[in-house]
Order: sequence, then C-alpha cells, then structure tokens
Amino acid sequence: MKPFLLRLGLAGGIDLDGSRAAELLSAGFGSVEFGTVTPDPEPGCHPGVAVLVQRLAALDNRWPNSQNRALIGIGLGLGQCAAPTALAAHWLAGLQAAWSVADYLSFNLSAAAYRPLLAPEYAALLAHALAVVANERERLTAGGRRRVALALKLPLEAQPLSAVAQMALAAGFDAVIAVLPQRRERFDWLQAWARRIDDAAQLVAVGGIRSSADVRAALNAGASGIQVHSVFVELGCACLPSLLAGLAAPGRTSVRINAMNRGS
Repeated sequence: MKPFLLRLGLAGGIDLDGSRAAELLSAGFGSVEFGTVTPDPEPGCHPGVAVLVQRLAALDNRWPNSQNRALIGIGLGLGQCAAPTALAAHWLAGLQAAWSVADYLSFNLSAAAYRPLLAPEYAALLAHALAVVANERERLTAGGRRRVALALKLPLEAQPLSAVAQMALAAGFDAVIAVLPQRRERFDWLQAWARRIDDAAQLVAVGGIRSSADVRAALNAGASGIQVHSVFVELGCACLPSLLAGLAAPGRTSVRINAMNRGS
C-alpha cells in the first residue's frame, strides 16, 4: 500500500468552499484538505460539495501533470439536519461529486457533530456506510485511469485500535487519520494504533502538532503522515520551516513515505 501523503499536509477546516484554494495549494504542503463539506449547502457554513469541486476543477489546469503540486483532499460529512441513517447516502453523494478532482477523500467522524455516530449502537450503520463508499470507489476505478484514496478521520483513543478504524481497514480504506487529544499519553496511544494497523493502511496524525519535535514524536510513534491546522492558522507559511525540519530529521525508522501519483 502506497501512502498518499508525500510531505506535510494541511488538515481540513481552513477552506470550506475553495475560495483560498490557489493560495493553499501553492503554500508548500504535500497535501491540502478542503472541507468538511456535505452534498447540500449549509447556510453560514459552506455552499456544498458541488461548489467546492467546481472551484477546484477551475484551478486544475495550473498544475498540468505536475508531480510537485499538493495533493487535493476533500473532507465529507453528514448534513446538519440529516438523520444518522442518511450517512451512507450522504457519503456516497459526496464521493461521486468529488471524484473528478480529489486525490483522496476524508470521511469525517472526528468533528463534534459526528462523534455520536461512534457509539456502539451505530456500528452496523457505520459498517454499511464504509462498505458503500468502498464499493463505489471500486466501481468508479474499474475501467478508469485514476484511483482516489479513502481515509477515515477519527478521534485517537486509548484502546489499541477502535472498532470503527478496524471496520475501515476491513472495507479497504487506505488511511486512518487520527486526531490526537491534548493529553500527555497521545503519542503512546498513537503508537498502539500504529502497531495494530502496521502496513494495512496509512496512519496520519493530526491535532496539536506545532513544532519539529511534535512531528518527530508522531513519526517515531509510527505515523506515516502528518497534518497540521492551528499552527498554520496562527503563523501562516512561517510555520513550515520548523515542521519540515521535523520531517527531515534522522531516526524515523518506522516511517514509510512514498508518493501516490495523481491518477494512479
């Protein structure tokens, strides 16, 4: 399995509508995640996945066949007024709409609005939704020229690997994006997840990563990808030299970083 994050990534939540796409894609990140968005517009939040995709598609000709431009990720969620039973339909609609421009899709169960879905009573519903989008990915890939990576975004927990993360691996997802809590044990927890995931998928760490030391700690714990958010919001591109220094530091024996070529 080829990890799809080549360099440091920018997490979702900064640009929900593509209005900053040109700026963010040229900032120096290996990947930029847009969203989280839903199939329908949510007034006061975002205009819907179709508008985001349209704006990203309009920029695509600026990087024709480039191996250096940032990979495009799109975060997908469940509409604010939708019932939990609509999750599979909303994820599926988002995947179909975003397919033409995304290098990877991040299905968000980490945001506060979605965390109730992690309760045991929704296990069957989640397993169904994960299978639906994985099967649609295979259908769209068959006979086509591109394969879009699938990632599940989850809060990192103390247990060795959450049941929902295991569902995603069983469905064939390419990555688990683990949102680290602000706890001293977070890198120990991350290491426990990395041991269980091993080479089955990529483990991407995000949350509270602000320095080269944080980057090294996450990589040494077994993460094969890194995303940042708050430090970029606060410092802009000035945060990059220190973070990239952490990626370049020696001693990252557990890290396997390869590029997933666009369109492969």
